[in-house]
Amino acid sequence: MCGSEWMDEYRMSMDVVARQRQAAAARVRLGWWFPVLSAASWMLAVSSAFPAAGYRRLGIPDLPYGQVGGLLFLALITTFSVRSGMNRWDIWPFTVYPSLRRRFLAFVLVSLGSLAVVFGLGRLGDSSSGAAWAAVGVAVVAGGVIAFLLTWMAAGIRGDILTGGQRR
Repeated sequence: MCGSEWMDEYRMSMDVVARQRQAAAARVRLGWWFPVLSAASWMLAVSSAFPAAGYRRLGIPDLPYGQVGGLLFLALITTFSVRSGMNRWDIWPFTVYPSLRRRFLAFVLVSLGSLAVVFGLGRLGDSSSGAAWAAVGVAVVAGGVIAFLLTWMAAGIRGDILTGGQRR
């Protein structure tokens, strides 16, 4: 085999790999519904850290918002995991992609931080209507930030797939 034939075969192989990477990256794309449902489900889940008595003062009925939001959020995270190729049984699945090493910490901090703030508002505010409004505000903002972070993580995964994970 001469050098030019080998180079042509190499280029064709690299074109195949590039097309496979583009197809794999396209599967990671999540529809418009994903960030919307992520925001709503996290908002419901985090709002459950505030006592129901405070929400009753605002006229919000007692319903299992936290349980419904939590279950929906778990279903969305499972969908995210499967669509991004992280549906593995590794101990540290977020290390599969280099971009997640940097972005996962922000996700954990926002998740735990928003729960802690709403819980703290419930304990410090003695379930007053002002504290309840603040808890609602924190839950709405946290839902939006979580949706952004999941979208940002999906974009990073797509980039890692397209580049073969070589970005640092």
